[in-house]
Amino acid sequence: MRVSDFIPELPLYESNLKGNYAFIPENVYQIGNRANRKRIGELVDILALPGSRIDNVEALIELRSRSLAGESCIIMAEHYSNLDFPVLFRFIENHERLGTEIAESLLPIRGMKLSETLPIVAVFSRSYDTIVIYPSRTLDSITDPGELAEVRKRSVRINHAAMREMIVRKRRGRIIVVFPSGTRYRPWDPNTKKGVREIASYIRTFDNIVFVGINGNLLPVSKTGDMSQDEIRRDVIILTCSDIVNGRRYRAKMKALMPEKENLKSYLVNQVMMELEKIHSSVEPKRLKEKGLRIDRKPPESSILREG
Repeated sequence: MRVSDFIPELPLYESNLKGNYAFIPENVYQIGNRANRKRIGELVDILALPGSRIDNVEALIELRSRSLAGESCIIMAEHYSNLDFPVLFRFIENHERLGTEIAESLLPIRGMKLSETLPIVAVFSRSYDTIVIYPSRTLDSITDPGELAEVRKRSVRINHAAMREMIVRKRRGRIIVVFPSGTRYRPWDPNTKKGVREIASYIRTFDNIVFVGINGNLLPVSKTGDMSQDEIRRDVIILTCSDIVNGRRYRAKMKALMPEKENLKSYLVNQVMMELEKIHSSVEPKRLKEKGLRIDRKPPESSILREG
């Protein structure tokens, strides 16, 4: 089953989206839709195999407590599919020690590509509260000087507005969520495991950081580059939270450890990606073993979903 198979259901989702989704500086904060989140959450429930879970929920409980106390809080997560945030949201929502209140406090930073590439992907992303930005990866891909100058002018206004909005929302107790790679990981493209430069500023400006490793994948990226061809599958998903890290102390520690002549921003970004990879690589052998020991290895015969 592929994302394109959901196109017939598109009107059901679109009918619930009443907001303004124009990609302009005055509209960088966009409100989602609870009914759509419920439908997407039910899909996640079907796809996530037994054994799927969040580990170290204590970090998220404490993170929410600190956000309510007025401290700025951010989750930095790995990025493998367009379902990564819906999975994070749903797992938190379903967890008896976390729940809907914490899930609804999450506020992801989303690149404009998700809203402009494919309608079904757009309605999924618009179903959650979000702040939209113009990603640096998009700018880096533009080779025409004239086009780059025009796009850069537009992106600066949008991204400045997004940062102002983020400051307002984090002060009101929202937990910001970012994917440091700025794109989904593609095993055939090592560059997609590199972090984007903006992450260094997040480290400097946030009081509390939780790194989240994502093991397992419900929607692997298609090699065609066409999001509609991403294949939906069932899998064991384990989200692993680090303990809370103080952003400023983390930056100071990395600065002290940084080799001479190294660029601090680049070093910080690389260290964040290494933190995430360390979590991922430590969990994956365990996940694969648990998945192999499952009694119900195959989905019901009536299922059209492939198990990954």
